[in-house]
Amino acid sequence: MTDPARLNSLLERAADATAPERSLFAEVFFACAGKQGPDIKAHFAMRMDEQAWTEAALILTACALPGWRVQTSNGRGPGEVILLAPNADGSPDSVPSEPAHHAGGAALAMLVAVLRELSSQ
Repeated sequence: MTDPARLNSLLERAADATAPERSLFAEVFFACAGKQGPDIKAHFAMRMDEQAWTEAALILTACALPGWRVQTSNGRGPGEVILLAPNADGSPDSVPSEPAHHAGGAALAMLVAVLRELSSQ
């Protein structure tokens, strides 16, 4: 995967961001999503062009943490994200990650959650 120092640097940037921005999302995608085909990269880029940040964050999460599920809460106030790891035995219950919160909404909370998880692996 990616260098832990780089992940921590990206985690700090995501946590400090006031709003989603293309450069941050792109950097996190290329640092965390591994090798992806041109279709996925194009789909991710289109979501960023449309400023569909939550959809872009979901694509990034699916590429960085295959098989993981995402629970979001995005309304008034900060976004909240919980990641659910797949179980090795295929059972539906899984241990949720620590909730990630971000005043900038669910998309940034998702970046924080993914970076946190990858940093701990």
